[in-house]
Parts: sequence; structure tokens; C-alpha cells
Amino acid sequence: MRKLKWKRSLGALTVVSSLFLAGCQSTSESEENTEDGPVEITYSIWDPVQLPGMKAAAEAFNEQEENITVNVEVTPWGQYWTKLESSAKGGNMPDIFWMHSNEIAKYSEGDVLMDLSEVIESDEEMDLSLFPDELTEQYTDGEQMLGIPKDYSTIGLWYNKDLFDEAGIDYPDETWTWDTLLENAMKLTDEEAGVYGFLAPLNREEGYHNFIYQNGGEVLSEDKKESGFRDPATIEAVQWYVDLSMKYGVSPTAGEFADNSNMSYFQSGRAAMALFGSWMTAEIASNEESNEFADVAVMPKGKNRATIFNGLANSISANTKHPEAAIKFLKFLSSEEGMRIQGQEGGAIPALKGADSSFVEAYPQFNTEIFLEEMEYREIKPYSKFTTRWENVENDTLIPAFTGEKTVEEVSEQLANNVEAILEVE
Repeated sequence: MRKLKWKRSLGALTVVSSLFLAGCQSTSESEENTEDGPVEITYSIWDPVQLPGMKAAAEAFNEQEENITVNVEVTPWGQYWTKLESSAKGGNMPDIFWMHSNEIAKYSEGDVLMDLSEVIESDEEMDLSLFPDELTEQYTDGEQMLGIPKDYSTIGLWYNKDLFDEAGIDYPDETWTWDTLLENAMKLTDEEAGVYGFLAPLNREEGYHNFIYQNGGEVLSEDKKESGFRDPATIEAVQWYVDLSMKYGVSPTAGEFADNSNMSYFQSGRAAMALFGSWMTAEIASNEESNEFADVAVMPKGKNRATIFNGLANSISANTKHPEAAIKFLKFLSSEEGMRIQGQEGGAIPALKGADSSFVEAYPQFNTEIFLEEMEYREIKPYSKFTTRWENVENDTLIPAFTGEKTVEEVSEQLANNVEAILEVE
């Protein structure tokens, strides 16, 4: 088994850790951590689309374990983190729960999460080399492993086959470039019918961040001390993306996206192409119309091939009253059996190498194999300690560019300064 390698530390977040310390104690200090008799543990998630997969995994585990029952609870994303933070303060977090790259730095402090290092090291069947390296790093703090990768995601170019057929245009494939995308988006845009060739909302992970990396730019420097928005390649890529609506009119404007989401445009047949993450496959399949007319291709190529890549992890509360049961369930979720059950329900791509094919098998109507192929040129979703803070700043500062009031270059210096002020605090 590959030994753990700890490559970075998330550092101390004094303000955040103070929120948690009062309500937390280490597992070893708890007097209630005994496994006498049947126990029930809670598994907390935020995505109802993935509920069938998570319930199926829990049910399979429950059948195998006579004295352990796992209850899966769903809290919508908007309330999930508020609820989790509140439960961390009170020392009554769920036993096991999902963790996101945007939040791991906050929860790495104050003994909130169980250190899984010894769990992994002592399990001969647990091989971290079978998980994407970037994700194992992402959920590592110093020498502590605070989450085991659950899934991964990449971004695909989804398209409406009916609109392509009507226009007599070949479907997107690996030969497509930015120029091919724009050329065909212009042909597919039909103002009278209210159909756009491509959807370019103010969206990072499913939008312009992909084009930044395809153009050789960056969002953050490798040491996470500088913004990439002083890089001409970054500015050029974002401006090209903005021009899809502001200059070429092949995409709705920012104002139009305020009234309709990119998914509503696509599923209603008012857009020929759009970027969606692999996690949105279930939603596209659940709609009767888009299930029939949609398919997906690899991202168009810029100077480089690139797609934003990310993934969730399963973490355990350091204060769980049932550590042995929680660890057993975590191991099951991380096993090939648990991963395949997750993938077969089609909610997300399993993070375990080999088990990810189960996601592809769940959608024979779509070319979802491309999501796995794109891992060859993946770029981890930009993150730092205070990811959400600088993401909000980036979003707000770019609004004038997306509304046509300013160019990306005109807002880039302010954007870089504002982001770097946050990075400096880190």
C-alpha cells in the first residue's frame, strides 16, 4: 500500500477555530465512545440527486453489519454549512458527512474532524494511490488526513442533437477548438426562435475558469499568494468568454441569465451548447426532453486542453459517539463495492480508480466516457484557505465586464488587488 505523503498544510485559522473549540473534544476524551450493542449513525449529505446512491450504499452496509444502522439525511446546500457549523460548535456533528474543498480549511481546525491517517495506514485494502492525488492533498492538513475522496468531476460540452441536425452541423468532437465553437455557435443562434448557440454565464467551474487554463493562464499562482488576473493569457481568455454574449451575441446576457438559469435554457431547447459538470448528468437525464436530445463531448481545445476538476470527500466527526461504526462505514464507502454502488445510481463519478466506469454504465444514452478521458488534462479547481471569500470578490468585480460596462482588462487590476488582499491574510 502506498504510504501517505503530506505535501502541504492549511495552516491556522484563528478566528474560525475559535468558533469550534468550545464545542469540541477529541474522540479519546469522550466517555460515550463505546460500541456496546446496536448503534445508529448519521450520514449527512447535501445533494438530493445523489440521495439514491448514498441510500443504496447505506442499505448495502446495513445488511452486512448486524449491529450498525446508517441513516442518511439530506440538507440542501444553502443550509448544509450553517447547520454543520452550528453542530460543530455544539459538539453534536453528524457521525459522517460530506466535505467540500471550499470548506476544508475551516473544518481542519479545532479537532472538529477525525484524523484518518492511522485508519488508512492500518488498512491493507486502503490504497490512496487509487484516488486522484490532488484530492488526497486537498483533504490533508499537515500530517492529518481529514477526508477520503468520495467522487470527482470534470466539465463537458453538452449539446442539443436536434438543433445540430436541423442546422446540418456535425456534432462536437475532440477536433473542436475555440474557433470551431464560436463559428458553430453563430450558425446555431436563431434570434427569431429565441435560440442561442452557446451559454456563457458568469460561472467559474462550469465556465470561464476552463478557458483560462486552456489559454495557458491561471486563476491563482501555484503558491497561492498572487491572483492570475495580471496575466495577459488570463485576461484574454475571460474577455473571449465575455465576448460570446457582449460581442458576438451567441449567448444570453448577464441580465437574461438573471431570469433564467443556464440549465433552464438548455433543457427547454433554447440553447444548442452549454458547459455542465459531470454532476449535472442526472438532472439532464431526469428531464424527458433533454434525456432524448442531449449528448456530451470533450471540452474544445485552446492553446492547451484543460478542464476544471474537483471532488468531495467523506469525513468523520472527531466527536462522534460511535467512532468504530463510523470508520467501518467510511471504509465501506471507500471500497470498490461502495464506490460502484454510488456510481451505478449516476449521481457522481466514484473517486476510486476502476470504479468510475460504473458512472458511465449508468448513462448508456450519453457519451459520459469523456468525463473520465478528460482526467488526463485536468486542472484542480482553484482553492486556498479562504476560497469562498476570493471567489465572491472575483465574481463581483467581473460583473461590469459581463454587462459590457468595462473590459476584463479594465477590472483586472482591481480584481487582482482585492483577491491578493484576501490571500495575504491567509
